[in-house]
Amino acid sequence: MDRTWLTAWCTAILACALLAGACEWFLRERGYAPSVQDDADLWSLQYDRLMASPDAVALLGASRIEFGIDPALLSRELGKPVAMLAVNGKYPLAMLRALAEDPRYAGLVIVGIDSRGMQRKHWDMQQSEIDHFHKRWTLARRIHRELLTWLQERLVLMRSSFSLVNVVQRLIAGDGLPRNEHVFVRADRAGFIDYHHSDLAWTHAKRVLDLEAYYRDNPPQPAAAWLADLATVSQWVKRIEDRGGRVVFFREPVSGESLQLDEANFPRDRYWDAYARESPAAMIDFRDVPALSAFTLPDTSHVDAIDVPLLTTELAQLLKRRGL
Repeated sequence: MDRTWLTAWCTAILACALLAGACEWFLRERGYAPSVQDDADLWSLQYDRLMASPDAVALLGASRIEFGIDPALLSRELGKPVAMLAVNGKYPLAMLRALAEDPRYAGLVIVGIDSRGMQRKHWDMQQSEIDHFHKRWTLARRIHRELLTWLQERLVLMRSSFSLVNVVQRLIAGDGLPRNEHVFVRADRAGFIDYHHSDLAWTHAKRVLDLEAYYRDNPPQPAAAWLADLATVSQWVKRIEDRGGRVVFFREPVSGESLQLDEANFPRDRYWDAYARESPAAMIDFRDVPALSAFTLPDTSHVDAIDVPLLTTELAQLLKRRGL
């Protein structure tokens, strides 16, 4: 029996495995670590989790929730399933609207947001994730995403930034390896930022410059118009609460220049507190809770990974104290 082809295939597979192993070792020696790569399919897995338990806790928000609250720990603290539906860089009111429109959902919605994110122009930022779930999420995509997640949890090489095409393009351009952001994501979309190994001065400065540029290019909406628009948001809240659910707007911790810029553009008394006086939702501002005001925020906007468990526990205890 001719075993030439079998030998060739085995040799090729072994060579590929050795090459992949060498690349993996090379990357780990330079400080890279495995991380699940977040995308719309991974988000859809969490939406499926929420739909499977209509009384589950929905975590909505942007990066401060995704990289600040541990859904597995919060689930243990509250005794309910928790779905991480925050999306880095996108405010979450489209998702609140979607839950209001779903007659099955009657759980606790925790909305991580600030006054800037409540402006009408930001309401649709997460609509693309919702559309993806309804129009493109299939069993085949689910199986592919679960297999990919398993591999990404174990191999640095599975990050798209280390694909052969991306690496070759960077080498040709003279850019070298991708910058190590020291950001790690779990299969449940919980994110963790390790600031102890980052270029903290650069990260801090970039965060402040980006926020200054945002406010320079996007003047705040007048307080009266801002408040009038939120009457619609209040209707979404009432629809959820009429079914037995609860909604909490949570102003997550910020500090330093970020807090100063936010307050200069959206003074608390004219925006957040004005809505709190008429909102059917519970409103939690971190500045009213000493334990939430005590965190060190290396970039003025996010907690370090080491503080995620404490922030999660403090939020859970606060929700329980307030009967939420």
